[in-house]
Parts: sequence; C-alpha cells; structure tokens
Amino acid sequence: MTFLTRSELPRISATRSNRTGSFKLRLTSMIDMFTILLVFLLKSYSAEGQIITITADLRLPESTSQIQPRVTSVVAVTSEWILLDGRPITRIEQVMQKSDLLIQPLADELQRLRAISEGIGEMSTRMAGFQGTLSIQADREMTFDLIKRIMLTCGKVGYNNMMLTVMQAE
Repeated sequence: MTFLTRSELPRISATRSNRTGSFKLRLTSMIDMFTILLVFLLKSYSAEGQIITITADLRLPESTSQIQPRVTSVVAVTSEWILLDGRPITRIEQVMQKSDLLIQPLADELQRLRAISEGIGEMSTRMAGFQGTLSIQADREMTFDLIKRIMLTCGKVGYNNMMLTVMQAE
C-alpha cells in the first residue's frame, strides 16, 4: 500500500481533470464534406439520360439520327408479342394468320389510350391533350409486313406521328 503526500495531490488531480474533459464534435468539416458530395451528385446527374425503356429481347436497328427521343406511348414488337406501354396486347402469330391489315386488339387499346389523353386535355389547360405521337420499338429482324400492319393500325386510330426507336450509332 502506498500513501501520497500533500505535494503529489495537486499533480494527480490536474491530470484527472484533463482526462475527464468534455469531447466536442466538430460539425463544420462534416457539413463541408456533405455539401461537396451533394454538389458532385447534382452535377453528375444527367437529365438527358435514357427516357425510353427498351424491352430486353429487342435488338434495335442503329441510326445516325441526332434527334433526342420524347416521352410517348410505346408499341414494342418482340419475337412473340405486341406490347403497348409494356402490357401484352396480342401474339404475333395471331396477327400474321389473319389477312386483315388492321390489328383489332391494338386498335382497341390505342383508342382507349386516346380517350384518356383527350379527357386529360379537356380537364387541364396546362396539360396537352391528344397529340397523336407514338414510338414503335421493333427488332431489326422483324418483317416489314408486320411493321406495316402496326403502322396502319396506329394511323387509323389517329396516331399519325410515329417514331421508330433506334439505337444511336457511335
């Protein structure tokens, strides 16, 4: 057992008070770091990114066109289905078996979509109503006969401004 003299007590109490001092978190540097990260993320965010979702099993033709795509309804033609905005409409084999050029299930869905667009245009003055714009995505191996039938069907319903979706050649 050891005893301390009076002269050693102040020295020990001074070292203890230094150890039990308060810890202060410096937020200034952390705020600076988060601000830099936020500015970096905002600058690297691309507003002109891919606005069209391409169906996984499509190989689009390549083009040197410089026109940027617009947000429209999309008729996608896969190897088995005709899709409208991602929803299956009819099978390709059923369309090709008929001699009629008009694809009736597609025409019905396009007519329903047109009625919705016209209703929105009547309700709101800021929103544009029906404009007749449509994008067609088709595989590069698709026959012209099928594309012609789809375009004819779209035109009959009033979608006369058709855009063919292509991949931009580099």
